[in-house]
Amino acid sequence: MGYQVELSSVSAGVMWESIATGDQDIITTAWLPYTHQSYWEQHQDNVDRIGVLYEGAVLAIVVPEYVTIDSLAEMKDYEEEFGGRIVGIDPGAGIMEATKNETMPNYGLDDWELSESSEAAMMAELDSYYNNGDWIAVTGWAPHWKFAEYDLKLLEDPDETLGGLEEIVIVARQGFRDDFPEATTFFENWKLTDEQLGEVMAYISVDGMAPAVAARTWIDDNQDIVNSWLP
Repeated sequence: MGYQVELSSVSAGVMWESIATGDQDIITTAWLPYTHQSYWEQHQDNVDRIGVLYEGAVLAIVVPEYVTIDSLAEMKDYEEEFGGRIVGIDPGAGIMEATKNETMPNYGLDDWELSESSEAAMMAELDSYYNNGDWIAVTGWAPHWKFAEYDLKLLEDPDETLGGLEEIVIVARQGFRDDFPEATTFFENWKLTDEQLGEVMAYISVDGMAPAVAARTWIDDNQDIVNSWLP
């Protein structure tokens, strides 16, 4: 559409703060109403909810399919197999807060370790354990490319300690709508289905494309869909 866009990759807390203060323009990865609930409650009066990019997102504790349990309620009986540990990502992430403060106490995992790392480090550890056939539990979410790369499952969360189904929401700084009306219309129209998002993820994780190349490939193959998003 002719815009020069600067893309910043930051932690969730910085992401929300930068939009609320107007230092950045727009975020496309706000998970609501559960994962980023605390950030939304803190900043909702200073931001503008533009649109919903994806419906049906979910947080979960993820394990390889060969792990012989299906529910978080069973985990406490398999402390030795899991090494008494859940492998997580950066400590400021919403799923880390929910896992530590809600999931682990609720299911009797208070004395387990929740490892703080990064998404890349978590995925490297998952890859190693998976290839050795060892048990591992990681903080996870869908959509994510790991489900195309590995045979994994989401552990059931009968008490919904990680929340229910979520939306991936586009949120902007106050005033963005007036400053960039055409871009706002695009963000209001931009929707992705499971299949569409899965195609892009597969280009990256399975075919080894760089993210920008994967996006451009998908756009070139689906120009009619892209055109439906444009003002």
